[in-house]
Amino acid sequence: MRLRTIAKLGMVLSVVLFCTAVGFYGFTKLSMTDKSKDINLFSLVPADGCIGVLESDNISFFLNEVSQQNYSEELSHFRFPGLFNYVLGGLNEYTTNTAHGLSSKMNHVLVSFHVSGSSRDQVVYFRMGDSDGATLNNMLQAYAPQGFAPKKEKYKGKQIYIYPLADGDFLAVYSEAGFFAASYQKNLIEQVIDAKEDKEKALLSDPVFSEIMQKKKSHKFLTLYGRTSSMPFLQSNTRCWSEFDFHLNSDVVYLAGDTFVADTCNLECMPEVLRQIPDVCEDSVVISANKETMARYMDEACERNNRTLFNECVANLSHEAVFMLVADMDKVAREPERFTSYLPLFLLENASLFRSFILSEQLSVVNGRISHITVLTYKD
Repeated sequence: MRLRTIAKLGMVLSVVLFCTAVGFYGFTKLSMTDKSKDINLFSLVPADGCIGVLESDNISFFLNEVSQQNYSEELSHFRFPGLFNYVLGGLNEYTTNTAHGLSSKMNHVLVSFHVSGSSRDQVVYFRMGDSDGATLNNMLQAYAPQGFAPKKEKYKGKQIYIYPLADGDFLAVYSEAGFFAASYQKNLIEQVIDAKEDKEKALLSDPVFSEIMQKKKSHKFLTLYGRTSSMPFLQSNTRCWSEFDFHLNSDVVYLAGDTFVADTCNLECMPEVLRQIPDVCEDSVVISANKETMARYMDEACERNNRTLFNECVANLSHEAVFMLVADMDKVAREPERFTSYLPLFLLENASLFRSFILSEQLSVVNGRISHITVLTYKD
């Protein structure tokens, strides 16, 4: 899954956001009411070919939060490619320049990622409140490109607007009362319409994914849902969904959550699978799924006179876990093939951007669920 994070800003981003603004304000002219609070954006996400979804109820908080951490410079190039960058970058730029801020509804955003996982195979979804029309109209006036000429197309009685972009690309937009969706791919917007009209085609109909949605989220959350195992050695990606809740502080990035599987066989087979994992204890890498070995590694790290940050990361792990991995991300970046069984693909693909961190990862079984926590600790 090619998922990277948060955007640099620029005029191209503004132009793309302007196009989405026109899609909502200039042509649909919808009356937004408080009914928008009842819209579940996941009911718009097409199930077919969906490999991941990013959700936040307060995206502007996280855009601002990342920039204030000690590691912000190191992660300045860590981003989700494609439409996510353009729209979220444009929003952040506009609201920063105008000191206007996003409404609570528009702050709730989804980005769905689809096969083949390229930067173009994405859909961005926003809730819209009645005050957002004026905001988008102001964007229209501020960023209107010369010779703007949208094209209208019908699909199953719904209007899709196709907008030319300054770079020669096109943006497809579909909106109704309370929301809009935008994508580079018109066929993905057609699938959004299909999902809205037929619940069986929406991601919420996936029985494994729907288990994740039963969990309550706290305020100000950023969560990545992936059709992937948090620990690839445990199961294939086709029959599971994992959640990764992001939490930030000045020196640490936390990713925590559960992996949901289609049947209980994975839990029953876990002890046998874990026994196949070799113990590793070497410079900058510790791996084990053996309870006694893990306890020894932690105790030794705690007792060492040389209390390096790496040793502290080992010593601070939980004795209740069934799997542990601690690795300097610089080593992971140089030897990624060694870690393909232990790390989700989106972390491996961005390993070089995390060279300034030490990764600590643990796996536990809690109330019949496979729970995971990944901690990235800043070295400088």
